[in-house]
Amino acid sequence: MTTRKPKASSKVAAKAGTARTGKTAASKASKASRASKPSKADKDDARGDRSKRLLDLVMLLLRARTPVTYREIREQFPGYQTTNAEAGLRAFERDKADLLDLGVPIRYITPEEDDSLEDGGYIIDLKRFRMPEVRLTADEVSALVLAASVARAMPGGAYPKIVDLALKKLAFDLPEQPDTPTEFPRTTAAPPREVTPVLVHFPERRVQAAKEMAEHFATLESAIRFRKRASMTYHAAGAGTVSQREVDPYALIYREGAWVLAGWCHLRKEVRSFRVDRMRDVVMAPKPKSPDFERPTDFDVRAHASRSPWTFAIEPPEAVELELRPAAADLVHDDFGSGAERIPEGEGTIVHYTCANPEFAVSKILAAKGAIVIRKGDALRRRLADELAAVAARYGDGDA
Repeated sequence: MTTRKPKASSKVAAKAGTARTGKTAASKASKASRASKPSKADKDDARGDRSKRLLDLVMLLLRARTPVTYREIREQFPGYQTTNAEAGLRAFERDKADLLDLGVPIRYITPEEDDSLEDGGYIIDLKRFRMPEVRLTADEVSALVLAASVARAMPGGAYPKIVDLALKKLAFDLPEQPDTPTEFPRTTAAPPREVTPVLVHFPERRVQAAKEMAEHFATLESAIRFRKRASMTYHAAGAGTVSQREVDPYALIYREGAWVLAGWCHLRKEVRSFRVDRMRDVVMAPKPKSPDFERPTDFDVRAHASRSPWTFAIEPPEAVELELRPAAADLVHDDFGSGAERIPEGEGTIVHYTCANPEFAVSKILAAKGAIVIRKGDALRRRLADELAAVAARYGDGDA
């Protein structure tokens, strides 16, 4: 009996059928895989649901008066109600870990810690969760308002708007309405109580001068921040001299009703102070990312700001001798500088010191009404004579 071999075409057909079957199965598997793979919308929904669950969990623990057991938490959240109890617990532990990472101080209280509990539970430590409430006294509010008013006095720029916003926030939760130089309305149902008044007056400046000063202030502030040299044209007060200055700016200080720049003067080779309102053509050196100087580590802004005006170095120094008579005895203990000498003479005191701020000295001499006599200091005498002549010219004929 002869066995007949299958034809080659039959084998090819069989292979083709197998290939089609495999291809169909792969196609179905691929479709099933794509159907089971979550879409972007599904992922976004899942994240949204979890974010809501975390927030709801925080609110549940914040509202609870006693520790909340996991059993009670599981009853409130479907995400923990899994067929496998362990899976739900793991989901809760992940949520709790995320909240701890976000700074929510969740604590587990055991029955040993609280005798009133049968089972342990979770709470949020409110002392660590909530920021302590800031309570300012009336004097503290007045001091802050005064400081803000000084900044607000800067003409132009963004400072007035920023200070107004800060003062609104400061006054938001106060039962009394502070007397401030700002103009924001605020009503309160609470009865007014006594509060320390803060009255601040700043004289109006010419619009153009105000604009220039605001621009100079902004330039100097940037130069201080980037440690860049600043150049300017500086007008001295009394003699009226004009000079070009290059300064390494260290700090801006508000003193005696004026903004003053403290920094290293390359002309005088020492730390000097310059009034901002006497500056013209203020320019910061280019390349702000490359500092031109390093501020000295021993430069103390507070100490510099609290210096006595007698010691300010604004103009060329001059050796001066002043006689302080009894009516000016309260000035004897002023800070005239490290090299000053005080010599008692009769009922008064003789003060020897180096005067580099003649404008301030003249103001004190005029205010003393003869109780301060200049014994030595020709430049200071001329400055005083010029001031008296200007006053006589203005008021000598009786005109107001």
